[in-house]
Amino acid sequence: MPAYKCKIASIDGEMVEKFMQASSMNSLKKQVAREGGFLVEAKKNINGSASLSFFNRQKLKSKEVYSFNQEFLTLLRAGLPVVIALDGIIEKQDKSFFSKVLNSIRDDISSGESISTAFEKYETLFSSLYIATLRSGEASGNIPDAIEEYLAYFERALQIRQKIKSASVYPLILILCSVFVVLFLVIFVVPTITGTLVEAGSQLPLFTRILLGISDGVRSYFWVGASGIFLMISGISYGMKNDGVKFNFDRLYLKLPFLGNLSVIYATSLFTSSLSTILAGGLPLNQALNISKGLIKNSFMQSNIIRAIEFIEQGKGFAQAFKEVDVFPDMALRMMAAGEEGGNLEKILKDIARFYEKDVEASLSILTSTIEPVLMVLMGFIIGFIMLAMYMPIFQMAGAIG
Repeated sequence: MPAYKCKIASIDGEMVEKFMQASSMNSLKKQVAREGGFLVEAKKNINGSASLSFFNRQKLKSKEVYSFNQEFLTLLRAGLPVVIALDGIIEKQDKSFFSKVLNSIRDDISSGESISTAFEKYETLFSSLYIATLRSGEASGNIPDAIEEYLAYFERALQIRQKIKSASVYPLILILCSVFVVLFLVIFVVPTITGTLVEAGSQLPLFTRILLGISDGVRSYFWVGASGIFLMISGISYGMKNDGVKFNFDRLYLKLPFLGNLSVIYATSLFTSSLSTILAGGLPLNQALNISKGLIKNSFMQSNIIRAIEFIEQGKGFAQAFKEVDVFPDMALRMMAAGEEGGNLEKILKDIARFYEKDVEASLSILTSTIEPVLMVLMGFIIGFIMLAMYMPIFQMAGAIG
C-alpha cells in the first residue's frame, strides 16, 4: 500500500504534515475526513512506501505482541502519555525489527496522528481486532481499558492455540517414531536375520514370506514411494492456494468425525470471544462482525458468516441470520437468541465463548487420551508381527533338529 506525505488542515485551522498510507487518493481523502481534517496536499512518498512495505512483509511473534501490550498498559495506567510510554518501551529494546516499527508508530503519533491510525499502517503485524480495540478506546477516551480487554481475549485465544498444538504434536511425534522404527526393521533388520535362511533354501512359514515380500518391496520402491508422498503433499499445498479447492476441502473437513466438530466449536469460541471484545469497546455490530469474521480460517464457515452479515444488514435479527446459514452449534444459536431478546448480546457472547473454550479443552483431552493407546496397540501389533515372522523359521528349525 503506497504512503503519502500529506498536508492536513485540522478543524481549528492548524496545518499538520505527516505520512499516511492508503490504497488510493480517494481512500486517503476519506481517511483524513474520518479523522476530522481536510487534505490540502498529498505527495506519494517512494522511500516511505518501500519502508512500510518492508515492515508489512515481516511477522511479529505472539509473545512480542503480548509483552509489548502488557508493558504499554502498565505505563498508560501509571498516567504516562502515549508517546512517552512508547519511548520507554523502545529504550529497553535492542535495535530489532519491532523497535523500528514502534519508532515509526511513535513518530506518527507525535506528529498528530491517532493511535489506531498509526498502528493500522502495519495491519499485517497488528491484527484488525487489535486496531479496532484501539479505535474503540479512543472513542471512549479510555485506551488502557480497551487494551486490557484485548489482552484478556489474547490470553484465552493463545491458551487454546497452545493446547491445540500440544494435542497435535504429541500424536505426530508418536507416528513419526513408529514409522521410523518399522522402516528400520523392515529395511535393515529383517533381510539380515532372514537372509541366511533364504540362501539355505529352507521352506519359510507364510508370515515370514509375507514379511520378506514387504521388505523387498519397501527397499526396491522406497525412493519411488518417498517421491510420490512428496509430490502428493506439494500438490495439496498448491491446490490449497486455489480458493475453490480450499473452499471444498474446508467444507469436507467439517464433515469428518470428531475433527470436524472440534473445528466448529473452536471457531465458535474464537468468533464469539472476539465479537464480544469488540462490542465491549463500543463499535457498531456490523463493523464488529466484519472484523471477527476475518479470524475464522475455515473458508466454508467464513462464507456462511458473510451471508449472515448480509442478512443482518438487510434487517434480519442477529440470531435468526446465523440460524439460517447454519454455521454455529444449536446451543450457541439459542444462547444468541436469548441474549438478543434480553438486550445483553455482548455478555451472552462472552458466555458462549467461555462455554466452547471449555468444550475445546475437553475435546482435546479426549483426543490425546484416545490416540495414545490406539497407536501403542497398533505399534505392538506391527512389531509383534515382525518379530514373529523373523523368529518362526528359527523355531521351526529348532523343532526339526529336536
